[in-house]
Amino acid sequence: MARLVRERLLSFFDGAENAAENPDPLLDVVHQYPEEAAWFIKVVMFFGSISGVVISIPCGLFLTMYWGPCGLCNRPLRYWILVHCVLQLLQAPVRLVFFLRLCHIQRLNGNIQECVRHLTHSAAWRTSKVVSIVTYGWFILGVVWLLNSTYCKPCPGLYRLSLAVIFAAVARLLMTLIVFYHSFPPRFQNQPPPKPRGASQELIDSMPLVVYSPEVRGDSETSCAVCLSEFDRDAVLRRLPCGHSFHRGCIDKWLKRNKVCPLCLQDIEVPQSPKGRWGKEKAN
Repeated sequence: MARLVRERLLSFFDGAENAAENPDPLLDVVHQYPEEAAWFIKVVMFFGSISGVVISIPCGLFLTMYWGPCGLCNRPLRYWILVHCVLQLLQAPVRLVFFLRLCHIQRLNGNIQECVRHLTHSAAWRTSKVVSIVTYGWFILGVVWLLNSTYCKPCPGLYRLSLAVIFAAVARLLMTLIVFYHSFPPRFQNQPPPKPRGASQELIDSMPLVVYSPEVRGDSETSCAVCLSEFDRDAVLRRLPCGHSFHRGCIDKWLKRNKVCPLCLQDIEVPQSPKGRWGKEKAN
């Protein structure tokens, strides 16, 4: 039972199966500035998870002690604070896992882009984004309620607590903007718009096809780094100029978005001497 729960949790936070489709916009930033983006993500995720818990604890204690008197106020601010805290706590685990995985991959000098790609394609990340949208809507509703509320004599602390929660949310937003500015100082200033990084179909078709043959010497790759599946015998693969090979369907989709090798990030338009040939050439 414990093993099943562990596997479910791992699959919830891992998006390996869908990593080749629907790239998250965050991946573009990570691809261009991996170190800066990793630092920015870690700071935002860490403070996001910690602040959510820190704010929720005193709010929960206050509501526990004054739930009845707060119900006499002219606006349901007690429900707003309660739901707001629940939404913050729901996002805290995803943010914390994101932070810990990035720290781990950096300690191992691993591929930051690959780590972010798996995390942003996970069910946990998709769920967190939905919760974030709900949180923003609920936050706006709370601001409207607070602006239209009057002083509540039975529970005077409710108004001040609601105001503190709103100020904390605004402060976290400002902190995120400041961290972003210091992470990417002049990167986005006075620069021409980026050129499309996807490869044309003509360029993709010019990459040679090979038939996988495990008996051929020098065969060091046995699986596709895009879909993470093992190569079947006689599978049709596409070899990039850097020498790495992938399932034809997987790498074609990848190259339409990004014309670099998923493993070594080598631009396919930059000539390279192959690192090794394996398999039999197949005519296009």
